[in-house]
Amino acid sequence: MDRRYPPYSKWTGSAFARTPQAPALTPVLTATLAATDWHTREHHLACAYETVAAAHNQLGLCDPVDPTTRPYHDRPFQVLHAERFAGALTTRVTDPAILALPTIGAVDQFIDSTDVLSRPELTRAATRAMISPPSENSASSQ
Repeated sequence: MDRRYPPYSKWTGSAFARTPQAPALTPVLTATLAATDWHTREHHLACAYETVAAAHNQLGLCDPVDPTTRPYHDRPFQVLHAERFAGALTTRVTDPAILALPTIGAVDQFIDSTDVLSRPELTRAATRAMISPPSENSASSQ
């Protein structure tokens, strides 16, 4: 949101510390880590989610989205349902080339494997597999 990008994951904390949200989020995230039960942890995480959601709304990239957390379906957990924000952003995209792209995100959003992520040929293959429907021949050979 603030165009602060860590050069690699080791620097994530340093980049985060330089964002305008860091003073508000650092104590909440610290409390999250210190929580000894899930209810307290969830409370602090919900505060963090809502802080980030409110900051997103301030960007004016799309119509404001309610920044409050809500139950996760019929389970007793509070979540942001961030897909609401993705949906609101998507409605603002007008470039046909961008609209034609798959909505899977970057490969490191759906693969958490250093072995795969450190090998470009594997990340490309995984990405192709996610965006290309299986061919009729491959389905019949299984």
